[in-house]
Amino acid sequence: MKNIIAIIACLVGFIGCNAQTKFQSMNTDEFEKIITKANVICLDVRTKPEYEEGHIANSTLIDIRNPEFEQLALQTLPKDKTIAVYCRSGKRSKVAADILSKNGYTVVELNTGIIGWTQSGKPLTKE
Repeated sequence: MKNIIAIIACLVGFIGCNAQTKFQSMNTDEFEKIITKANVICLDVRTKPEYEEGHIANSTLIDIRNPEFEQLALQTLPKDKTIAVYCRSGKRSKVAADILSKNGYTVVELNTGIIGWTQSGKPLTKE
């Protein structure tokens, strides 16, 4: 009996350790292409002042630094859509993408952030 419990505990631990979150990091051209699709929500995870300085058109703002980010995302974002997430440089978007993918979302993220977006000549809006 002890052997069976030990085997089950090992299997549960092994499965838990191998259950990795998955999201795809994209360059600016790939990201630009995917955010035009109807089944994709573009998510900006920067602060409100950063967002107001300029953001990708039609993006939704949920600040990753907000302690309630996960709860807000779960309340706001439908799981039947792909979430295309970006931030300033790509660091915060990776954190957000990890949180979202752990919650069952399909996620892609802009690997260079808004900095890479603008350096590639892509447009921003203040609307």
